[in-house]
Amino acid sequence: DGKIGRVLEFRGRGKEDRRGGGEDTWVLGSHIMNLIRTFGGQPTWCFATVRENGKPITTANVVEGNEGLGPLAGDAIAATYGMPNDALAHFASVRNMAGKTARFALQICGSAGILEVTSGYHPTVSYLDDPSWSPVRGGGKWHPVTTNGIDQPETRTDMGQGFANIVVAQDLLAAIEGDRQPKCSVYEARAAVEMIVATFESQRVGGPVALPLVNRVNPLTRL
Repeated sequence: DGKIGRVLEFRGRGKEDRRGGGEDTWVLGSHIMNLIRTFGGQPTWCFATVRENGKPITTANVVEGNEGLGPLAGDAIAATYGMPNDALAHFASVRNMAGKTARFALQICGSAGILEVTSGYHPTVSYLDDPSWSPVRGGGKWHPVTTNGIDQPETRTDMGQGFANIVVAQDLLAAIEGDRQPKCSVYEARAAVEMIVATFESQRVGGPVALPLVNRVNPLTRL
């Protein structure tokens, strides 16, 4: 409804626990990349730094990642993406920097306010009605957003991961029966993976890289 005006920035972070950096970017950053693409479209470039113990990663930092991730490196990642309509998207993760309340979410920053969306089925959504993005300076406040609207009580009860698994299964079956792609298709997955790989490719070449990537080989094997 235009509540946040023109979108200027997308800001996301991982959980920044012991997996912070490269592993966090793969395991949890993938959800943030999905959200960035869902709301912002396809990025056209990426510029990123990947560091380990305060220094740019080298082949000496590359290890085999957990959960079948393959080659992995970095305890601190910062990435910026060029988005449609001159917007920018940012993602960052630093190991062991998790706070009491997780920063694992996406903030969509517009000319009139901010929308914050967490990851998951029926995520927590909040709205800041302040073009300055600062309640202290601008006098705005954060409002909860439910499926019924801003500052409205939530009446749906089909929340939680258990319901999410059912919905995903139902959508997959419907996709097979209707000969269509699932709502989160292999192409969506590939695009999120490419955003992650682009961070390592940008570090490897020492500058911004265009998306889709020209290099189709894991950058960490070419350092």
